[in-house]
Amino acid sequence: MLDSRKLLLALVVVALAAIPAFAQQPNAPLSCFAQAAGTPSIRAEGVTELVGDIVINCTGGDPSPAGANLRQVNIQIFSSPSINITSRLLGSGFAEGLLFIDEPVPASQQLCGSTPFPYSVPVGSGQPVISGVCGAVSGAPGSNGIGTYDPATAITLAGTSRGNAFQARQAGPNSLIWQGLPFDPPGSLTTRIIRITNVRVNASQLGVPAGSQASVSMVISTSASGVANPIALPITNPAPTVAIAQNSLAFSVRDTKACLQCESANPAFAADPTATLQSTRTCDGQFIELRYEELFPSVFRRRNTVLPQGDPFTSDTPDTPVSQDVLGLIYQTESGYMKAIATAGWPTTAQNSTLTAGTSGGVAGLADHGTRLIARFNNVQNGLQLWVETAPAIASTQAVAANRTGTARLINTDPNGAGPFSKITGTSFNAGQYAQVSIIGGTGQAVWEIVNADTTTIERTDIRVVFAWVANTSNNLPSLGTSTANGNLAPLSTVATASASAAIPRFVDGAVNRNLQTINSCRSNLLFPFVTNQGGFDTGLAIANTTKDPFGTALQTGACTVNFYGFVGNSKVCLSYPSPSITGGEHIVWSLANGGQVTATAGFQGYVIAQCNFQYAHGYAFISDLGAQRLAQGYLALILDDQLLDRGNRTGSRSEVLGH
Repeated sequence: MLDSRKLLLALVVVALAAIPAFAQQPNAPLSCFAQAAGTPSIRAEGVTELVGDIVINCTGGDPSPAGANLRQVNIQIFSSPSINITSRLLGSGFAEGLLFIDEPVPASQQLCGSTPFPYSVPVGSGQPVISGVCGAVSGAPGSNGIGTYDPATAITLAGTSRGNAFQARQAGPNSLIWQGLPFDPPGSLTTRIIRITNVRVNASQLGVPAGSQASVSMVISTSASGVANPIALPITNPAPTVAIAQNSLAFSVRDTKACLQCESANPAFAADPTATLQSTRTCDGQFIELRYEELFPSVFRRRNTVLPQGDPFTSDTPDTPVSQDVLGLIYQTESGYMKAIATAGWPTTAQNSTLTAGTSGGVAGLADHGTRLIARFNNVQNGLQLWVETAPAIASTQAVAANRTGTARLINTDPNGAGPFSKITGTSFNAGQYAQVSIIGGTGQAVWEIVNADTTTIERTDIRVVFAWVANTSNNLPSLGTSTANGNLAPLSTVATASASAAIPRFVDGAVNRNLQTINSCRSNLLFPFVTNQGGFDTGLAIANTTKDPFGTALQTGACTVNFYGFVGNSKVCLSYPSPSITGGEHIVWSLANGGQVTATAGFQGYVIAQCNFQYAHGYAFISDLGAQRLAQGYLALILDDQLLDRGNRTGSRSEVLGH
């Protein structure tokens, strides 16, 4: 019995001895796996498109002893295909690209270079302090790599304290680097998470064809070059796909107009811009519309996650930006990760505490403004005034009935559509506000900023355009021709690389001109359905210009082109002869046999179409035997044009149709 007890005691001793031996088993080798936290659709026209975050999960390795200087590593990323990385440059060699360790919550985010986490080097290294490189020490005894990057448990050792956020440097046109990152292997009890955010790329360099798409990857490289006390950081899956580039905008002009030079449009308003714009007809329709339509959701974005002042659907004024600093949260705004309030843990190298609407102030991640839409007007005819809607609605295209999802706002900008948010005051018209576009040398532009939009649905905005003019044909006003418009995302820029001053967002110019409004000369088209100079008969014709009248009609002067369709003898002919210019109140006469003010067409039989360059032309034909001794017949020419009503016609003109 005694021997049995001794044996049992021996077994217990052996078991107890085995416990620390098991706990002291070495950790698995350090390994890291990279992946994209999201693969957003980005605009193929964009120069500063935010790609998805990169998340690197690391496991294994031996955590550093408590209070020890952490070993350091460089992490560098390269775009693939090799397109420019365009994250904003912030000065002192820094870019707005940021790297975080262990997903700190906003209150615990502490940036390298801040007062609590100053630039430093490992203790005792004898190296000078290097801007952008921060050493750190491991956690408390027994932490086993847990909590190393939590500032709340910081251990200060010879001026070296702890943080968890690091700024990138631009290492080349397509590369960012984070130098000297202090890294504590997590061991077997936890996972170390590295997150890279605020990376922008020039998607326009991909050259994505219409209807196609292209992927963007980030190749991750690690090295120990140039840092003290290095550590190797092996990464598998080192090239995650972080974005898909697609063409993003469709622009069109709806309800284009063909107008007549002799017909005024909104004449009272055109003559006196202080008058109220009247809802009178403009060329068979009240508005022309510029349509901007997304090709995928999230093309239209407000600047910041804060909603605009007042009603979010109808307000036309953005509010002061707020922080967007919750890691992993997809904000779907033009801004990326940013802090709106400077703190001790977030210095002015990445943050400026003065925020004004429409300026970045050098804030890491903050865009200069929301998405903008630019319209450029070309070949606008002399004598025309052009007015545009100041606060057009943004609406979903995917609802049964299009529902309002936000607002765009007409603003003052530079010629490319950049600059602070500055509203343009409009004048009331048809339950809306409209502002005049300055036209110089036949060209002008208007720019609207997206104040609010729904990034989960495909949207569009139809922006109304109104023309106004006073007809003055004697001075050729408005001048003849076709005006055009083109639409693009804005601001436009040729700055294709990272910049400290170029606007974010910015876009390349790929716009195509679309016809907007045509001003045609005022014409009358007359049909003489039967004329003859055969079988002993002749036809006399007369055309009168009746623009001179007691009703105040503007006097018009113009010539007619007289076209003959029929036969001379047995030969089919198509003949055309000009008339002299006919002043209002005058007329021309001629006969087929003998001519007169139009060339003779002896032996002709058929019909005649006269095209007259004034609006109120009327014609008369008289057929008789020679001398009108036995047979005679007279008739009024038919007018081929529209009767000034809302219906089409084969000539495209509108004239005065009488009772025949």
